[in-house]
Amino acid sequence: MLYEFLSAERDEILALCSEKILRLAGSRSSSDEMERGLPVFYDELIEVLRTDTGNFGEVGNNAIGDVHRASAERRGKESLKLGYSISQVVHGYGALCQAITQYVEENSGQAASAREFNRLNFCLDVAIAEAVTEFNRGQRENAELDEVQRLGFVAHELRNALTSASLAYELIKRGKVGTDGSTARILENAHQRMKEIIDRSLVEVRLRNEPTVHYQRCRVIQLISEVEATASLDAGAKLIEVRASAAPELEVLVDRHLIISALSNLVQNAIKFTKPGGIVWIRSKAVEERVSLEVEDQCGGLPSGKAEELFEPFAQEGTDKSGLGLGLTISRRAVSLNKGVLSVRDLPCQGCVFSIDLPLASTSSEKG
Repeated sequence: MLYEFLSAERDEILALCSEKILRLAGSRSSSDEMERGLPVFYDELIEVLRTDTGNFGEVGNNAIGDVHRASAERRGKESLKLGYSISQVVHGYGALCQAITQYVEENSGQAASAREFNRLNFCLDVAIAEAVTEFNRGQRENAELDEVQRLGFVAHELRNALTSASLAYELIKRGKVGTDGSTARILENAHQRMKEIIDRSLVEVRLRNEPTVHYQRCRVIQLISEVEATASLDAGAKLIEVRASAAPELEVLVDRHLIISALSNLVQNAIKFTKPGGIVWIRSKAVEERVSLEVEDQCGGLPSGKAEELFEPFAQEGTDKSGLGLGLTISRRAVSLNKGVLSVRDLPCQGCVFSIDLPLASTSSEKG
């Protein structure tokens, strides 16, 4: 009987399965739960084959589902936690099936019956279905939690800005302070902050609900000049100089709104983290068939190994925690939709350079 052979050769078959899974998982990590998961399924499979008396009816199928559900759900949940893909969840069970089939063919003198292999495949289908269902459920829950967190950050930042604006306006209205002093600047900055949050949220809504990119031919110098003009006020308030330069002949074929939003966010971040009296550079250069838009700041440099973490939602560096921590994530998405790449490189003890790499508009490109 197949269950007797599987029981006797358990260690060898599971070792063969582990080798196959290791090749599938690549660099992904593992855990005690993942290491125990397939052996549990294997033992459950032996039990199903042992108790199977030839009744392939609905009752037998429901019993199999009850047997495998708990272990499969645990495997699906653990796979999501470790960053596995759905294909890796499925392939884990497939590797066990392949290991069993291969080992039986190579080492068993007595072929398993068609019914036994049917049962084997049915058990595999049940386990995969339960694991994938749990995996997808976990993904939905994580997405919902992220959305709640994001909305919470948006509401919190808007409330803080609105509170500052209301207090400043009340002092001005009562005549206790003038309209050209520091209180007025607080009011102005609060309004500017609310505008930034709303603009960023509108871009995010568009990126989620309108993935279509509206390309038009744009001169790089005009994009940079527009961003520089809107950033100069904030920079001046912090005694920061913004220096912009671009070759007048460079052109890109992009969605103007998305690229200006991404570039503006990089410049605003640069101003935010550059110390008073520092310099923020905005420049462009052509490299073969690409155009690089660079924003360099004087933030003092990034902690070692933290560059890519800046693009994760809600991740922020430095002591100034104002802002949503979403801007760089949204900017990378906006640049990506324009067939570009947003990256950062560290200038140790000096600052960092954010680069937007875009395709250079060819002479044959149509004007939008």
